[in-house]
Amino acid sequence: MKLSELQYAEVWREDGTFLGHVFDLRSRGEPEHGITHDARVVGELVYGRMGLFARLGLDEADATTLPWSSVKEIRDGVIIVGDDVEG
Repeated sequence: MKLSELQYAEVWREDGTFLGHVFDLRSRGEPEHGITHDARVVGELVYGRMGLFARLGLDEADATTLPWSSVKEIRDGVIIVGDDVEG
């Protein structure tokens, strides 16, 4: 799966609460230009309205993020996260 396939995916908690859409994925290290790596580790998922504002470059936007470790499942373009994620 390419990470770009997750852009705009819906994010839901296991309890059925809709949290928003994915607007960015973050990883540690310098941005890649040209050559891509097969094993880049995702650390955070940026989602929701504030995530969109941050993606658009609004510096004052406090992006809503969650650690990638909160992701329980990805199915049919939907990301399911644990119930402990704030919403």
